[in-house]
Amino acid sequence: MTILFASDLDRTLIYSKNSRGQEVSTEDFVAVEWVDEKPTAFMTNKGLQLFQHIASSTTFLPVTTRTAEQYNRITGLYHTVEKPKYAVVSNGAVILEDGEPLAEWSDKVIAQMQQNRTSIDHVLPQLNAYIKNKFVLNVMQAESWFVYLIIDEHAFSVEDFENLSQIFYQQGFSLSHQGRKVYIMPTCINKSAALQFVAERIAANTIIAAGDSMLDFDMVLSATHGFIPSHGEANHKGGYLPPHVSITTQTGVLAGEEILKKVNDYLL
Repeated sequence: MTILFASDLDRTLIYSKNSRGQEVSTEDFVAVEWVDEKPTAFMTNKGLQLFQHIASSTTFLPVTTRTAEQYNRITGLYHTVEKPKYAVVSNGAVILEDGEPLAEWSDKVIAQMQQNRTSIDHVLPQLNAYIKNKFVLNVMQAESWFVYLIIDEHAFSVEDFENLSQIFYQQGFSLSHQGRKVYIMPTCINKSAALQFVAERIAANTIIAAGDSMLDFDMVLSATHGFIPSHGEANHKGGYLPPHVSITTQTGVLAGEEILKKVNDYLL
């Protein structure tokens, strides 16, 4: 039996200083990512040990909104275990196989984006009206796949998010609010479809999935077993959850450790 553990990374398994919480002492954190030689993402020591055991005993699939370049910064996860053969990056627009993008997958995504008219070129002109808005600090592109806004969280209201969601949903985009970022994502770019492609490719019988945001929600729902951190957007906005999806009791980095413990217990 092939078991596939597919998980989002940021705010699910790994955490920035701002998102990791205050319940763990500094000595209990371990860095797994560095930018300009400065640690930027963390796990608990116990969480990393659990992850390494899981990664060495089953198939792990990172499924992240990060680009391939951003994903490759997370070197601390793989100090003692092999890097996974597959990785889903750019929210599902790209599947890496042995570190290289699978053209057959991304070509399908590009064709669907063109058919749906949901390219970055379609989005950016519409965002000009928001660039000078008090809550938009910057507009960023994730390669050629999608757009995300860097926002002032204190100035950004629920009404602002709902207004943006209504405007872009009708045009084939989904929105997700994660901390200082608001993602505007073509609906054909999604983690669930990319996960299913990999699962079929490796003939996985059981899929365990974890994720915190609405960009992870379909992936978690479609898995055999799913986990959502209690602090996650998917917990607060996802609505009804079926019995096979569990919410952690912990928040922050301890939620990541809790997910890994439950996955490890399942594998035993």
